[in-house]
Amino acid sequence: MSRSAILRIAAVAALLAAPACSRDPASASGVAARVNGGDVPFARVATALARDGGGAKDAPRALESAIDEELLVQKALAARLDRDPDVARAVEEDRRRILARAWLDRSTAAGGEPDRAQVHAFYEANPALFGARRIYALRELRLVGSTPRAAALRAVAAGNDADAVEAWLAREGVRFEAASRTEAAEAVPLALLARLQSMKDGEIAVIDADGAAGPVVVELMRSIAAPLGEAEAAPVIARFLAARRRLELAREEIARLRSAARIEYLAPVPTARGAARPAVPVHAALQTSAPPSLETQVAATAGPPRKDEKS
Repeated sequence: MSRSAILRIAAVAALLAAPACSRDPASASGVAARVNGGDVPFARVATALARDGGGAKDAPRALESAIDEELLVQKALAARLDRDPDVARAVEEDRRRILARAWLDRSTAAGGEPDRAQVHAFYEANPALFGARRIYALRELRLVGSTPRAAALRAVAAGNDADAVEAWLAREGVRFEAASRTEAAEAVPLALLARLQSMKDGEIAVIDADGAAGPVVVELMRSIAAPLGEAEAAPVIARFLAARRRLELAREEIARLRSAARIEYLAPVPTARGAARPAVPVHAALQTSAPPSLETQVAATAGPPRKDEKS
């Protein structure tokens, strides 16, 4: 069989098997290539494709990647690296993670999909991301180093524009970084988005930054209406709600297992000075169950801001 024919078959098989979590790998049981007598099955190509997030058009690259992997595995086995203690430990750790994730997947499968009423309620509860979504043109003055008293800064900002605030900061010797940017609602930090919703074009606000960073003076230069209709947003919301529900079920399952188990702490675990032990343990399998970013999904659905959008 020619290489081009193999790649065409691999593309079809990979496309059919790409949703690896919902199909049995045996459904793609054919052999795509043979390397030094070792088989490279289509299922392995599909796994490589799913791991890299590719589509059927990327099947040729996934096949070559699987061949490279087979060559390396053959050399590792010939060198008996599978008997190396460090390698054996890493394999066992991966095996345990896979089993833990498999149980979480099975135990949260009953989460189901949200109904239309739940999707509608979420849409109505988040107008800034959907029905009242806007594109914001912002000018920012981000204070760095020593900053003035928050009350003084807000007093100057009240009733003035960003130019007046910038001049005042310069007179006071306060260092700042000026920038302008255009962002869709889903790309704006939630704390700022809540303020922008109530602001009119030309108004400014002082936002307290997270952590040790100084406050940020934000001027809303203009905003453009770019609503996302409920029909368009519904698939995004449904995926997010379903994933969030599975995460909740996963946390409940771990809590249930811990409450029913007999756990003995035999020795203290060394931690960095001042580091606090988390109140609720988070297993790696639980972390990978986290729902996809709603903001990222909204951005993908709505597309990037267009310069020709009308208000």
